[in-house]
Order: sequence, then structure tokens, then C-alpha cells
Amino acid sequence: MKKIILILLILLTLPLIQGWDGNSFAQTVDSFSYKQFTFIREDLNKIENDSNSLHFFYKKLYELQETKKGRVDIVHIGDSHLQADLFSGTVRQKLQLKFGNAGRGLLFPYHIAKSNEPASYRTTTNIIWDSKRNVFHEKPLPIGISGFTIETTNPFAEINLTVKDQPGLGYSFTKFTLFQEKGLRNYDITICDEINCERGIFRSNDVSLSSFVSELKFDKPISQIILRNKNTDTLNQKTTRIYGMLLENDSAGVLYNMIGVNGAEYRHYVKSKYFTEQLSYLNADLVIVSLGTNEAFSVGFDKVLFTRNIDTLITKIKSASPNASILLTTPADSFRKTRKGRVKNPDMQQARVAIINYCLQNNLPYWDLYEIMGGYGSMGKWFVAQLSAKDRVHFNGKGYKIQGDLFYQALMNGFGKYTTLK
Repeated sequence: MKKIILILLILLTLPLIQGWDGNSFAQTVDSFSYKQFTFIREDLNKIENDSNSLHFFYKKLYELQETKKGRVDIVHIGDSHLQADLFSGTVRQKLQLKFGNAGRGLLFPYHIAKSNEPASYRTTTNIIWDSKRNVFHEKPLPIGISGFTIETTNPFAEINLTVKDQPGLGYSFTKFTLFQEKGLRNYDITICDEINCERGIFRSNDVSLSSFVSELKFDKPISQIILRNKNTDTLNQKTTRIYGMLLENDSAGVLYNMIGVNGAEYRHYVKSKYFTEQLSYLNADLVIVSLGTNEAFSVGFDKVLFTRNIDTLITKIKSASPNASILLTTPADSFRKTRKGRVKNPDMQQARVAIINYCLQNNLPYWDLYEIMGGYGSMGKWFVAQLSAKDRVHFNGKGYKIQGDLFYQALMNGFGKYTTLK
């Protein structure tokens, strides 16, 4: 009898354990209680200063909810806290399960750029590409929409892209968009499907749509494509340069585009040559900016310069997406490594204050992750609770997914207040 009871207890507990692992976590996060983590301030979990500043986004979301037609486009810009797409991926999944799935959105072949790639897709290649992220502005490659760029001179180069479904969501796509360098010296690119059948070709001299964008529509959803260089002008074509890829389907819903770069700061996006121009193509209804950790990571934080860089990037975003609502998030509390070990980082608090002051002065909404997670020194508690990485700067998968759920709840609370006024 005791053995039977023990087996039943194990079986009942197993789904909760599995809920923390990989994609299966998303299936249980709704029922997960944060009450055991008393340091998380759920009472502070709301979008601040959003009385009018998010009305455009809320209006579009409300219309989508009521009519089940159209699309709401979101762009989330950030650093290493975003690149793995655990935080943003949780928000994407929850929004799409509630309002509809319009596609996987913007992605970049991080793996080919020798960096960490989200688990929801996989890219492989047959060669080694040159690469650059916007942090290294001294390198010659220009930067576009993704904050990363890859380039090759190999005429036989190819990229294999496979997207993976997530719990409750299929990410097969009917439209593929490539952000690429065009012009006389660039190779054409053929697009083949999973059975290696050529479905289309992107001509490098075709700028009818855009000087950076090529599009291809499919007659049925597919989950895998192969991009191959095609040399149609041996005298002039010498290179392929890629800035990003966009996957869409024909369904109404939310398209949630994540742009994340390890080590990125506000100034790095400001200095990205084609970022603003290519951002305009995404036609965002809401732009979320989650930066500030790297500026305050080391000793010597300059609050004045930091605020100036915030303003410059926000100005650029407004020029690229003039109708979009813009929402800033404060950086998380973190520790700093010293000779005496890891200690609390007071400059992260200064970065938080600078972001909030900028939002208040410019009528922008903000989400105060710093205080919601517990305030100054709270990263130590997240670490003890096994929700952060050892560096006490980054979180682990559990921590990021909790953040994603908190942010989603804050956004939906704000949206709920908007709908009561309708």
C-alpha cells in the first residue's frame, strides 16, 4: 500500500517538475504560484504612466479581440536578457494563445553568427560566415534590423532554417521575408523548401519593394526552407550579406518580433547603420525597449550620457514607427564582480531612476522590473531561489519565464482597464 501511495505522489509531482523544463514550462506557467517567492512584489506589477501612452496599442488589440481580424505587431528590443527568447518567448506565446498566432516573427541565424540561438528554431550552414553584432561597432560590417549581420563571399553558401512548434502554437509560415544587402555585387538567393524544391529567387538587383527587403509567399504552410547563393553574374556578384528574416502566416493575431543582442546598450542600436530604416518595415504597433543592464554593469555609470542615449534611440524609433506606442522596462537588479567577490550593484538602481525620469518627462509608459523583482539586492534572493545564473546578472530559464509571465499579466491588466472604458 505504501508503495502505491509513493508512486501516486511521484506521478502527481512529475508534471510540476517537468513544467520547469524547456517548452513544457509554458503549459504550466498559468497555474504556477509566485507566492512561495515572497520577494517578488506582485502588488507593483503594472504598467506605469500608461493613462494615454498605450491607447494606440490597446485600441489595436481590442479591435483584434472583437473582430478576430487583422494583426497587432510588437517589437521587443533588448540585450542578452532577450536574445535567448525565454522572457520574450513567454510573452509571445501567451499573447498569441489569447489573441491569435500571426507567425513566429523576426529571427536571426544566431547559430551561424556563433552565438546562442532561441530553441524555437534552428539554423545550420555548410560554410563559415563572417559575422558582427552591434556591440563591436569598429568592425566593418554594417548592422541592420537584428543587431547582427552575417556575410560570405562563398558562391556555394547555404542556410537551412527549421522552425519548431511550441505548446498550443504552430509556427509553419506562408510568407518569408529576407532582410539582405542588395546591389550589383551581391549574389542572388534561391529559396528551396524541405523537399529541396526551388520555390523562388531573390534577385539582388530587384529594389522594387525595398533596397533591403525581399519577400516570398507560399501556397501552403511550410516549416523548413533552404537559402542558397546563386551566381547569375560571375563578373560582379561577390558576396551575400544578411540582416534578418521574418516569418508570417495568413492568420489574424499577434506578431511578436524579438531583437536581442548579447552585451548591447542603447548607444549600440543608435550606431547601427540600417537599424532605423529596416525597423520601419515591421510597422510596429508597440515597441518595447529593455536595455540598461550593460551601461550600469561596470563602475563609472554616466547618468547624463545614459539619458542622452535613451533619447536618441527613442527619437529614432519614433521616426521609424511614428504610430507605435513605446514602452520602456527598467533593468533587473544585479550584482557586480569585484576582487572581494560579487557585491550588490548600486548603479543599476541609478539606471532605473534615469529610465523612469525619462518616461515621466516624455509621457512614456514603463514597467519597473527592478522593483517588481524585489528592489536593491533582490537578485541575491533570486539566486538563492535558483531563479538566476551564477553571475547574478542573468537569470536562468525559470527566472526569465517568470518575468515573461509577470510582464504579460501587467500588460493584460492595463488592457483590461482600457476595455472597461469602451
